Amino acid sequence: MYLLFKSVEQRQLGIIKIVGTWMEFSIGYVPDTHTDIIEFRHLNPKIISEAVAWAWMYIGAYRGTISVRTGTPQNQRLQLLSSHEATGEKTKYELTDQDTVNTVTLMREILRMKVNDIYDKRLLQLNMQVSALELSSWDQQKIEAQAYLAGDVNSQPLLSALATARGITLDQMVNKVIAARAIHSDNITDLLAQKQQIETEIKACASIADVTRLMHHRFELDMSQKQRDDEKVDYASTFRV
Repeated sequence: MYLLFKSVEQRQLGIIKIVGTWMEFSIGYVPDTHTDIIEFRHLNPKIISEAVAWAWMYIGAYRGTISVRTGTPQNQRLQLLSSHEATGEKTKYELTDQDTVNTVTLMREILRMKVNDIYDKRLLQLNMQVSALELSSWDQQKIEAQAYLAGDVNSQPLLSALATARGITLDQMVNKVIAARAIHSDNITDLLAQKQQIETEIKACASIADVTRLMHHRFELDMSQKQRDDEKVDYASTFRV
């Protein structure tokens, strides 16, 4: 079984073997004999196929070829050069159509995980604007406020207590709750809309060049100088996620 997850310290991996990395993410391998034994849920991983896992070797190969040298993981996997070749000997490998599909799949999965991480942090920051105690009562506040607006004025024990503590009327307290919930809901909506726009752009990437171009335009991750020259991109990468 192959796992894709955000990189962690070795002591958190156990017997999970790292077969490749890209950015802050790792691809790990767990023998089939141990998938039901070892603990990996703490990594919050995504299970990927073997072919997609090993596509890390082709990331960035937007022109469709990579250089393979003796004594490298790439050569161990592809077996293009024998062990008798001189140290440092290299050869070219041309990606197959399936290699490209697998590579794009892996790169898109990693970018999705990166986007999830970014927006989870933004949601946390949004929720941190109120205390954990108050946040825990929001569902009940909403239920009581909706009941009040529907004409039931005798089912607001929480809001009545809060209104008394603030020295305002129950009606004023209900209006404050409705307004606060509306603002929070609007903020959540904005976050979701922004996230889904980025996810749509990631999903639309059909080639390695598409992904690296998106990385340059959105994730502040520079595309290769060769691609920049080919596409006449003369501006620095930017972060717009």
